[in-house]
Order: sequence, then structure tokens, then C-alpha cells
Amino acid sequence: MWERLTETLDDESRDGLESIMTSRYVPRGQTLFLEGDPGEALHVIVGGHVLVERVTLQGDTVAVAIRGPNDLMGEQALISDEARGATARAVTDLTTKVLGRREFDRARQELPKLNDLLVRMLDARVREAGNLLLEARHHPAELRVRRRLSELRELFGDDIPLTQAIIASLAGTTRPTTNAALQDLVASGVVALRRGGIIVLQGEALDDSV
Repeated sequence: MWERLTETLDDESRDGLESIMTSRYVPRGQTLFLEGDPGEALHVIVGGHVLVERVTLQGDTVAVAIRGPNDLMGEQALISDEARGATARAVTDLTTKVLGRREFDRARQELPKLNDLLVRMLDARVREAGNLLLEARHHPAELRVRRRLSELRELFGDDIPLTQAIIASLAGTTRPTTNAALQDLVASGVVALRRGGIIVLQGEALDDSV
């Protein structure tokens, strides 16, 4: 996503934007930022993966997305000037490039194309959320679990380091339903379960099912 945002900039503008960014390392399990924190910077994921979580009205913490290399994190709080709407936690060791609020505001003033690209990116986020809502209402839970596994395999490879509870939340279903779907896949030899994760044995079978 970051490459798509910057590819239309000229070399000088792109290099200038990159030069004002700093690097940050976040060990696995640590938070990049918390829901409710002030939005002080956006992050571009260089390496690693981030779990995006939100707290429901009932006080439960639910997983809503996984972000990986080249994705942006935290840009909405800068654009809206509101508090962080979610918590971002590293599920693997994480490296990001950081653009602070002051630098972000200056870049938007000096690079008008950046604003247009940000609007497109936010539109894509809204469409993604709408598609997931539509899927949750009209597709069976077992299919949603398979789809999330196929998508996660693209991010992590064959060893997906996420618990069944996280996958259930991403699929918009319960853990027992997710476990039942996974047990069917285990019986078919498509996946194997390990503590805290899932190993994909037949990726093509997952892809064919979606």
C-alpha cells in the first residue's frame, strides 16, 4: 500500500519523504500503539506483522485485521485528528518506518498528490470493511474460516502464528465453530494444528475452497 501511495511521486519528493522518516523496532507481543492513544505518527511496516484489535461495547477485545509489510498503520488518527481507534500489537518481530504528525502535516501541504492518494487508501479501507460485513451476513462461518486462512497464508506463509481465538474473531464467528472447521481441515490433511498456530499442508486446497 505504501508503494502505491508513493509510486506516483517524483523521485525527489519520494526521497524527501523517506528521508524524514525514522525507524522503530517492536518485539513480538509488544504494542505499537493503544486504542485511545493520541495519534502522533503513522507507521509503514517494513518487516513483520501487526494484529489490529478493538474493544467492544461489552468490554471484549476482538481482532479485526492483520497488517503486513508495506501496509500503513495509524494514518486515520492523523487525518481525523482523533484518538487511536484500535490497538496495534506485533504478532512477529516488527520493524516500521515512522512519520510524525508534524512531518506528516508538512508532507500533505508540500505534496498535494499525497492527499489524493490518502483519500483513495481510506476509500479502500471502507470498501474492505463493507465487504467483510456483507460476507459475515451471507456466507457460512466455515467458508469464512477457510478464506481467512487462505489470506493469512499469503501474509505468513504456511506457518500461521495465530491462535484459533484470533482466527475466529477475524472470521466473525465463535471459537467452537472455528475449531470445528479446523478439525474438518485436519481430517482432510489440509492443515495441522500446533500450539498457538496453524500449519498449512495443502495450500492449494484452501485456495480452491474460496
